[in-house]
Formats: sequence, structure tokens, C-alpha cells
Amino acid sequence: MYRGAPLRAFEEMKELKQYYRRRLPHYQPKDSILFTTFRLVNSLPKEVIAQLYKEREDNEMRISKEQDHNKRIQLRLEEQKRYFGHFDSYLDRIATDVCWLDVPDVAKIVYQAIFYYDPTEYTVVAFCIMPNHVHLVADTQKANVPLQSILQRVKSFSVVKSNQILHRSGSFWRRENYDHVVRNGEELKRIICYIIENPVKAELCKKWDEWKWTYFNPMYL
Repeated sequence: MYRGAPLRAFEEMKELKQYYRRRLPHYQPKDSILFTTFRLVNSLPKEVIAQLYKEREDNEMRISKEQDHNKRIQLRLEEQKRYFGHFDSYLDRIATDVCWLDVPDVAKIVYQAIFYYDPTEYTVVAFCIMPNHVHLVADTQKANVPLQSILQRVKSFSVVKSNQILHRSGSFWRRENYDHVVRNGEELKRIICYIIENPVKAELCKKWDEWKWTYFNPMYL
């Protein structure tokens, strides 16, 4: 059973400097488990994205004025959850023409790409391939390879094959990802449940195990 390491990673976060890729902050403490979401290009309207970024920037400015260090960390964690909740809700609710992952052969390519680096560079804890985005939990403790680097290769491989299947060319994945450091075993369980229930919540199926493109590693429960 999985124990402990994400909590240690969370404690180290206050010693680490956050870095930005485009407009969202990303962290990867050593020996951490990460929850990441990546989506198709143009899967959300520009005005929705602009609204989400504006809300996040306004809240970050408010949080940065908090003098108490521990409270500031807690407020940032709460803001992460709020932002992701809105972000994921929009992805599930707003219908666009960009739902290429709904094509079984494309979903299969992404499925295979995610597992390609398991277990050499990370361990796949859980994932779910939705019509326009992917949720993934990855354990990076084995090799501590930057998850952003692995995802870049996953995306590069899958975009070529997927575009061939779809008879299209051009951008496929949005470059930006949403990342969250898993703090402890209880949070990990909640995230895994959230991921596998996502297709049910989006009314794509009635039971989580009816969705073909969902996986979780029972060792982490």
C-alpha cells in the first residue's frame, strides 16, 4: 500500500521556488506523486480561459498579501482546488467540436503513450481519457524525471499518430497542463476516485468500469 512520500514532498514545497510555464505555476518536489490534467487545443472557448486566468490572478494577488506563511500556503492550496474544479467542470460541460479523444483509435494511442514510460521513468497510478482532456496521476519517486518532460514526449508521440488517424494536421494538445502535488495517502485516494468517476459525472457512462479508457493501480489504494 502507498504511504507517506507525498506528505514529505508537500513539506518540502515551501523550500522550493515555483516556476511558471506560460501562465500556471508548476512544482515537482523530489519523490513526489503528481496529479496532472492536459487537454486538447481549442477544447475551451478563449473567453472561458480568459475568465479563469483573471480569477486566478486576482485571487493570487489577494493571497500574496497574507502575512502568515502557513495560512498563505493553505490559501494557495484552496485556490488550486477552486481553479481546477471550475476548469474541469467547463471541460465536461461545454460542448465544442474538439473531442478527438472520443475516437477509439485515438484514445488507444494516448493510452499506449501514457504507459510507454511506465515503470522506467514513472509509475502510472491512475488516469482517465475523456473526449477532450486527460487526467493522470503519476508516481515520480523511482527516477525523479520531470513529469513535464515525460508529458512532452507523450504528447509528441500521440499527436503524430492521432493526426494521421483523424486525417488532419496542426496542433493537437494544449501546451499548458494543470499540476497538483499529492500531499498524502488520503488525498491520493480521493483523487483516484475523482478520476475514475469523471466519466460518470460527465454522463458518459453509468458506472466507472464501463468506461474503457480508465485505469488505476490497486497498489495505491
